[in-house]
Amino acid sequence: MIRSIFVIATTIIVAGLALLISLLPTPETSFSEQAELTTNSLFINDIAVFDGRKFHPSMDVAIKDGLIAQMGQELAAPDDLPVIEGSSMTLIPGLIDAHTHSFMTALNDALRFGVTAHLDMFTSEYELAKTILKRQSLQQSDQADLFSSGTMATVDKGHGTQYGFPIDTIGSIDEIEQWVSARKQTGADYIKLVYMPYQNRIPSLDRSTASAIIKEAKKQQLMVLAHISKQAAARDMIEEGIDGLVHVFADSVVEDDLLLLAKEKGVFVIPTLSVIAGVDGRGNQQALLAIEGVEDLLSGQQRSTLNGSFGQNIPGFDLDIALQNVKQFFDAGVPILAGSDAPNPGTAYGISTHGEMQLLVEAGLTAEQALVAATSLPAQLFELEGRGQIAEGARADLLLLNGNPLTDITQTLHIASIYKNGFKVEPNVTKTQTTSIAASALLGDFEGNTEQSLQSQGNMQWTHSDDSFANGKSTAQISVISTDDGSSVLQVKGEVNAGFPYPWAGAAIGDFTPPVTAIDASGFTHVVFDVKGKAGNYRIMVFDAVNQGIPPNQTFEITEQWQTIEIKLEGFKGFEAKVFSGLSFVAGPDLGEFHFVLDNVRFE
Repeated sequence: MIRSIFVIATTIIVAGLALLISLLPTPETSFSEQAELTTNSLFINDIAVFDGRKFHPSMDVAIKDGLIAQMGQELAAPDDLPVIEGSSMTLIPGLIDAHTHSFMTALNDALRFGVTAHLDMFTSEYELAKTILKRQSLQQSDQADLFSSGTMATVDKGHGTQYGFPIDTIGSIDEIEQWVSARKQTGADYIKLVYMPYQNRIPSLDRSTASAIIKEAKKQQLMVLAHISKQAAARDMIEEGIDGLVHVFADSVVEDDLLLLAKEKGVFVIPTLSVIAGVDGRGNQQALLAIEGVEDLLSGQQRSTLNGSFGQNIPGFDLDIALQNVKQFFDAGVPILAGSDAPNPGTAYGISTHGEMQLLVEAGLTAEQALVAATSLPAQLFELEGRGQIAEGARADLLLLNGNPLTDITQTLHIASIYKNGFKVEPNVTKTQTTSIAASALLGDFEGNTEQSLQSQGNMQWTHSDDSFANGKSTAQISVISTDDGSSVLQVKGEVNAGFPYPWAGAAIGDFTPPVTAIDASGFTHVVFDVKGKAGNYRIMVFDAVNQGIPPNQTFEITEQWQTIEIKLEGFKGFEAKVFSGLSFVAGPDLGEFHFVLDNVRFE
């Protein structure tokens, strides 16, 4: 998104988030072993077809060995092919999400919603290496195909360096040739750079370095895309020859001369309206969930991220401005692609690609134009041969829909069947299993003044949490201490320091030893705790075993006197209480020293 999944995804507190994510069970979805998925050859008779560019009221489509063999009217159905009668249905190409961050079960989750390809904008290069050969195959698959930048071009301690796995950063222009060559060797399909100089939260590439990256990438025949957050940054990158912007800016209405420049330079835009709408509190999640059958396709992880929230207002995320800018770019002849930026809070793999098309229609595109933005146009611009279209010789990555999405874009979610490489996909969802039920409401009373008093609920352990994990400079320490009356409490102290966009420090309780223990806390309505300390606003986050995004969080106020605070669990948007895995109590983003003591942390 405008600040991207990863800048915003650290909003307030990742607070152990990345650590917990790294320990989550995988995968959540599985391909049905019993399903009769035996052929990638079939014949579809008399069906309305949107071929990626235009609509055909009635066509016959023959699929042979995973490819579209023949299209036309009144074709003779081969005797050896299964026949599907397409009356009252519409066939469209498999969807292409032009902006994702694909981790863990992303490709499985996407395919259940007919998204057959991800254009990933930052993942581990290990993930990319695993998928390159697979995407070339026509064999049966339960996953979408992955195309990716791999890592991103950024500076030391810049955006992208804070997520628990090392990435190559750029320290000088002299390093750029080698850096781009390394990306090409790892299989990157294009280059993504982070250009955010008009803010003071984190370091960024400067204009001269970004320009040098663009030139070198093009020299090595790689497309270059820019993550920007403001119109001024977009202007710089367009002037320097960027191929595409992976977000539309929403800080100001696009200026007329910039529209002309973008058209002249041949730039395209991936707006990621879904995440902008989520930040602005105007996401379309509930409308998506209201469509019959959608809930049944969601994993717990998808449901959690879709219902998630950023937890605060963020300047520069005005949906009305974003919608206006999309329409003005489109009217100026700038190509617009559909990209969801999943799995940001308020989005989820697969389903949000459909939501993004709906938002493009809200911006003023027709349903047909929105479908082009999610099929043939990204395939054309990213040179994805045989994808995003229904044509002879193309891959048989297809959605069979009940209804006509050209008259109602929400019909893309009325899915009758999905075909990947010509094979019918069985969209089975394996639900997360809770490993234990909360034996007690108590999470910490800290009695005994020993190390054992930091343990609670089996494998759950109290520990410190701070942004040093993500290259920040904040610090936190915890200890069990005795009070004057002889009872024990948890003392938490430290300092929240600059050096990270949204710094934090505090204490957390969770299961930090794989495999993670998920506890069923659905029988409770509140988390309750006694606290006193340095007066100010603090934050409590809740973790579960399916959420990959920002942990749902709420604020509370500490005073110098003991008080009992009750927080409603229903206030944690996106929290899956059946698979509870941890809590954290933290200071930040306000800077400075802090201290507080906790006691009697419990569910009620």
